[in-house]
Amino acid sequence: MDLHLQGKIAVITGGAGGIGTQVALGFAQEGCKVAVCDISEGGLEVIAKNFADKGYTLYTEVVDLGKGDDISRFAENVRNHYGRIDIWVNNAGVNRVKSFEELTLADWNFILNINLTATFWGTHVVAKHMKECGGGVIINTASYAGIMPYSKGVPYSATKAGILSLTKSTAGVLAPYNIRVNAVVPGAVETPIMKTRLQDSQYRKNVLSRIALQRVCSAEEVAKTYLYLASDAAGYITGAAFEITGGKYCIQDIMNPWESA
Repeated sequence: MDLHLQGKIAVITGGAGGIGTQVALGFAQEGCKVAVCDISEGGLEVIAKNFADKGYTLYTEVVDLGKGDDISRFAENVRNHYGRIDIWVNNAGVNRVKSFEELTLADWNFILNINLTATFWGTHVVAKHMKECGGGVIINTASYAGIMPYSKGVPYSATKAGILSLTKSTAGVLAPYNIRVNAVVPGAVETPIMKTRLQDSQYRKNVLSRIALQRVCSAEEVAKTYLYLASDAAGYITGAAFEITGGKYCIQDIMNPWESA
């Protein structure tokens, strides 16, 4: 299937690692011109070299997504650099894994600001540019924690649930301007941190006991959903949340079919 992404301008926030980097590479492989921002200058240098080695076009900028002015400036700089913005991925996310009793107001504000407020403001800022260019696609990175929270991720789960709601509301208000808004809901993804954790056999057993396909997802697999949602093939899809979880909790007794297969 031709996704008709050739020549599109794709922007990914928090793109200097994990899912963000694979999404950026996926768009580049489809012929897009890509822009990535991140707070990690070192991470941006790594992805820039990766793109250069492959002959892909990339614009990078160090951005503190906790600062609205930084987001606004980045969007303006990308438009000045490439001429327009067709696809915007609100991908940046942070977490502080603590028990509820250990959490501080500073923890809450930090996670809320990067995960939810930056997604709101990124959408608000890029919508202005997209309106002037005749439309576009916004894709938000949520999480399965936004559907089913976990005990040591109270603020994180709340912000990801907020992203799911924000996706629906902004899809509605931006529809008259030919701007589609959707969310990707990853489950267990094999990021560098997850790879390390999965080396613990008990941790691996616990993770897989919830997943019907009995494996974690690669970042490359997740990235394909972003490409689809940005493409003309998804032209009638907006306000939707796509779970990429391998069937996490699709039935209560996940292991029974495997034991009897």
